[in-house]
Amino acid sequence: MLITNLFRVKNNTERIYGLDILRAVAILFVLNVHSALFFNKNSLTYRLLTALNLDGVTLFFVLSGFLIGGILIRQFNSPNITFNTLLSFWLRRWFRTLPAYFLVLIVLLILGFCTKQLLPETSVKGYFFFLANFNKPMPNYLFPESWSLAVEEWFYILVPAAVFISITVFKINVRYAVLILACTLILGIAAFRYYRFTSWPAHLINGEVIDLFFRKHVSTRLDCIMYGVLGSYIAYYHAGTWKRYPNALFIIGICLLYLHYVQYIFGYFGLLYSCVFAYSVPPLGVLCLLPRLTLIKTGKGVLYKSITLISIISYSLYLLNYSVVRTYLIEDFLNPYLSHFLTASSLKITDYTIFWILTIAGGILLSKYFEQPMTQLRDRITHLRKTPIVKK
Repeated sequence: MLITNLFRVKNNTERIYGLDILRAVAILFVLNVHSALFFNKNSLTYRLLTALNLDGVTLFFVLSGFLIGGILIRQFNSPNITFNTLLSFWLRRWFRTLPAYFLVLIVLLILGFCTKQLLPETSVKGYFFFLANFNKPMPNYLFPESWSLAVEEWFYILVPAAVFISITVFKINVRYAVLILACTLILGIAAFRYYRFTSWPAHLINGEVIDLFFRKHVSTRLDCIMYGVLGSYIAYYHAGTWKRYPNALFIIGICLLYLHYVQYIFGYFGLLYSCVFAYSVPPLGVLCLLPRLTLIKTGKGVLYKSITLISIISYSLYLLNYSVVRTYLIEDFLNPYLSHFLTASSLKITDYTIFWILTIAGGILLSKYFEQPMTQLRDRITHLRKTPIVKK
């Protein structure tokens, strides 16, 4: 009973189950890829584990844009928009993402210096201000998987500020401000990727260059989130259109995602696609999934509870799985001991199993005992800011 209570996570009844499915699938794809790395990439085991595995980060980006875009539209459609409206949005977002991120970052700093993987002269300040990959390659030390969170955080800063300025300074209606901004960023960043591609000598473009200079830059990936914002615009202002063909769009979305997957595996479409359009086609595919998924309001049974749990703890799973669990706990701390009495193949299977157990257990604990209390603190603070002070 004590163990059960320790790992029991509260469920918010206002959740949309279809979006929880997408969020859970996204984080499971991420965990699957990272756990498969225990095996050789040329091995049958690795190929079987990663078969049909989509890019979970893209799923997260579009879902985040859809949810945050909806919040922005509702907030900025209310009367008497002031700078406090923008501050309130930032406060809620940052309380949701930053405390857990900085906690894990500090833990990784301690682990890095204790294991001497980080030296005193190693630059880490970029991780504190999400500048490590703004327009330069993401470092391969400390917290390399946080490249995607940097994209999200800059989205939280830049897009709401741009919408606020459009409304208050240029007096543009919020409806058109959101649409113009979404289309501008989608087209503009795709054009920037094309410019970078044409400026790069073709014979020097390889998988590493694509990963570091196209896939993991804030400046080349913000458009991915804007597909979700575009979806929130359509759902809010054109609800009839949004709900008209959910099943057909869902099928189209799956086809686009796996068309991209086939290209990723076999490289049929060449470097132009890999550098430019590979970051436009998948988010468009995810956008097509959303009308159908938003119609799935709830579920039942063990599958429903499991998916909801994974969705609730998905952010904690994201923060812990790669650097904390895979790199430090397993590869640096456990493997030196396990390798003495396990064969190489047995060690890989053991690592794989331990990875999933520690990641999910750690994700539940971090979510329940840190994320959720921080969210409750955020709600109390924002409530106090809205409550007028009565002078006696």
